[in-house]
Amino acid sequence: MYVAAFVTNKPGAARARSETRDAFVAYLRSHPAHPDVVVHHAGPTLADDGESVVGLLLVMETPSLDAARAFLADSPYAKADVFSECTVRAWDWTTGRPS
Repeated sequence: MYVAAFVTNKPGAARARSETRDAFVAYLRSHPAHPDVVVHHAGPTLADDGESVVGLLLVMETPSLDAARAFLADSPYAKADVFSECTVRAWDWTTGRPS
């Protein structure tokens, strides 16, 4: 199933996010503890100023919503306590689906 994860960062978490960014990006590419998760797209969401990072959007293929939630909970950002809110929803990929 495809899922979309909408994450909001905690206010004041910019430093922790910056310090763990490289580890988080590496985790998106390689996550042996979650071999059934495929990350198709991921990137920061921005504030109205178009520059300040306020969260994260991920599109993943997972066997379940719980698998997606576990993947996010094990991430370097979650372990650094960057997330204030994380919503994971099933997603119907209508256009641009990878072949």
